[in-house]
Amino acid sequence: MTDDQYLRELQVPIQRILAAETDNLAQLAALVGLNLAEDFAESDLRDTNLSAANLVEGNFRGTNFRGANLEGANLRGADLRGADLIGTNLKRADLRSANLRGAELRIAHLQGSQLDSANLSDANLSGADLSYANLSFADLRGANLSLGNLYRTNLRDTKLRAANLGSTDLRGANLTGAYIVRAYLGGADLQGADICYANLTEADLHEAKLSNAKLIGSNLRGADLSLSDLSRANLIRATLSHANLIRASLQGADLIRTNLSGADLRGADLSLTDMSLANLYLANLGSANLIRANLSIAELGGANLSGANLNDADLRGANVVNAEFASNQGISEEMKLVLLRRGAIFDETISDRSEALIKG
Repeated sequence: MTDDQYLRELQVPIQRILAAETDNLAQLAALVGLNLAEDFAESDLRDTNLSAANLVEGNFRGTNFRGANLEGANLRGADLRGADLIGTNLKRADLRSANLRGAELRIAHLQGSQLDSANLSDANLSGADLSYANLSFADLRGANLSLGNLYRTNLRDTKLRAANLGSTDLRGANLTGAYIVRAYLGGADLQGADICYANLTEADLHEAKLSNAKLIGSNLRGADLSLSDLSRANLIRATLSHANLIRASLQGADLIRTNLSGADLRGADLSLTDMSLANLYLANLGSANLIRANLSIAELGGANLSGANLNDADLRGANVVNAEFASNQGISEEMKLVLLRRGAIFDETISDRSEALIKG
């Protein structure tokens, strides 16, 4: 075919496009015999209108969708690895089982989108709006979700190992059964979130807001919860062994049968908490606020309670063998004798040491 023949044939699809009364790329592609699901890998589709387009299992690996309109599009099972979706409108899009590994989704609009079972590992979703989206069973390992909006997002059974969720809005989110090991959630807002039976081993949650959160049966072993707000949280049967809870607020929290063995609770606010049957073996409660706390039948063996405020605290039936008390408010001489008979240790030099450690 000569160049002239090629140019004459090319004029036909060009004229069809010019005559079309639409800017919808899917419709324009159909006019010239192109398949959106196959012919646009690594293409430049910036600012294009693909709203409600059928792109099921399409190959868009490395495609530039920056600023495009994909609202309500069907991208189920699509290959979007490494795609540029910065600022893209993906509201209510169907991305179930799509592969978005390493994709750029900064400040993308994903409100109400379906991303269940999608692969978003190592994707950048910083500042993205995922409110009310469904990410259940999705793979978000190593993903960046910092500063994102995940208000009431469904993250049930999601993989979030080593993900960055710093300062993310997760209020009312569903994280039940999620795998959040060694993830960063510093400053995240998880108020009222459902995090029951999630694995947060060694996660960083310092200064996180977790008031009224549900953490029943969750694993927070070795997690950093220093300066976090866990007031009125439900932590029944949760594991917080060796967790860092320095100066955390747990006021009114439910800690029945919770494992806090070896936890650092220095300076923590545990007033009005229910820690009946809790395991606080070797826990450090130095200078903690335990006003009106329920510690009945709790395990306090070897724990440090020096300087702790125990006004109106309930220690009935608690095991205090080798537990260290010193300079405690709320401990009468009569109670001191009872605790000594039960194996407690009173040393007035301990509290000074504990306070120095906190200040240091």
